[in-house]
Amino acid sequence: MSDTKNQLASFHEEVMHDADYALAEAVAEAKRCLNCKVPQCRKGCPIENEIPQFIHAMTQGDFGAAADHIYHRSDLPAICGRICPREKQCEGHCVLGKKGKPVEIGKLERFVADMALDGGFLPQPVSRKTAGRVAIIGCGPAGMAAARELAGLDYDVTIFEAASQPGGTMTYGIPTFRLHKELLQREAQALTAMGVTIEYNVKIGVDKSLVELKEAFDAVFIAIGTMNAWNLGVDNDTIDGVVDAEQFLRDVQRVQNGEVALEDLPVQKGDQVIVVGAGNVAIDAARTSLRLGADVKIVYRRAEKNMKCLPSEYEEAKTDGVQFQFYSAPKAVVGTDHVEGLKYEKQQILEDATMVPTGEFGVVPANKIIAAIGNKPELPIVKALGVDANDDGYIAVKDLPYGMTSQEGVFAAGDIVHKPQTVVLAMREGRKTAAGIDQYLKAKKVMTAAKA
Repeated sequence: MSDTKNQLASFHEEVMHDADYALAEAVAEAKRCLNCKVPQCRKGCPIENEIPQFIHAMTQGDFGAAADHIYHRSDLPAICGRICPREKQCEGHCVLGKKGKPVEIGKLERFVADMALDGGFLPQPVSRKTAGRVAIIGCGPAGMAAARELAGLDYDVTIFEAASQPGGTMTYGIPTFRLHKELLQREAQALTAMGVTIEYNVKIGVDKSLVELKEAFDAVFIAIGTMNAWNLGVDNDTIDGVVDAEQFLRDVQRVQNGEVALEDLPVQKGDQVIVVGAGNVAIDAARTSLRLGADVKIVYRRAEKNMKCLPSEYEEAKTDGVQFQFYSAPKAVVGTDHVEGLKYEKQQILEDATMVPTGEFGVVPANKIIAAIGNKPELPIVKALGVDANDDGYIAVKDLPYGMTSQEGVFAAGDIVHKPQTVVLAMREGRKTAAGIDQYLKAKKVMTAAKA
């Protein structure tokens, strides 16, 4: 890897493994689609995107129709087409993949979305702001999807975002070498072009209260995500040198934004880093640490085949030089004042696939340990919002109107309700909750008129 001082800037300059299509390539790939009578690709899509329809429109050269089909069910196709786990979803169900290579649906989706956004041929109606005022807390996938839907229904929408940039986890949790952040700026610009207002560096529960929002707006939508990390859950896991993966990735992005100094990052050139976990966040943290000049090993308690990350992300991490150690269950952080290593217990698989400890222990030396085992709600913020939540801090909502919390007129969706999942699922819930808000406000108007 190159010098650390240049490497952060060069995240954006890396050649994407999953490169975008040129026009001729996109049309040629679209023509591979069999246009199945019973499209399995749609069954694999969490939002049942109109995949065969948009691909068929591409083969006819009608990219406007293709965009209409895509945006009929998706609010962020340019993003989903890049970061959705499509090898487990739409492409994983493509019949061509059973004996060969599936149609690269994600790349076709983002190609059309890029054309629509950059070319300006996708109808983006400007809100007349006549239907009511809605506040959205959080500019992540759920919040952005809801804002687009509500603006299209003529609501006056304001998004309050605690960070300085739009996108939530899409910006602060996915490294730039996997997702260029100007794509999210473009999505935010598309929202503002529709009449949506976005206020950055405003944290609800700290800078503004929910009471203030309820007084100023007809409805409030909470889409704050989950920002607190789970501890490693092993002995001595609070000493210096144990790092939260998501906080680390956020800080790296903040360095790229010019908000944090490079030397303040918890991982520096020459560090020996262990990443505990096997999801996409663990892979992102490992690959980022490697680019900062560290020596990196992922330690995982189970087998390679049990990893939660996408197979493609695992392969790219190996290509980068990330090391892997399997069948190693973390037991304790070694060190007194600072991390010196990770103690683990070897595991074995029985004939019935059950994994059991062997009683043999070992230590992997390291001076930094990155915990990538999941996030949970920021409990003080949820408490400050004053809505009902379960013991873990996830907000409770109703089915009718969809997404309403224990407080009338206050809605919630995304990770803060459904636990951390994919961008496409958060987007879907944002869209469904926007429909719930619309239903609630229309019913409220009818009831008010009836009383008059």
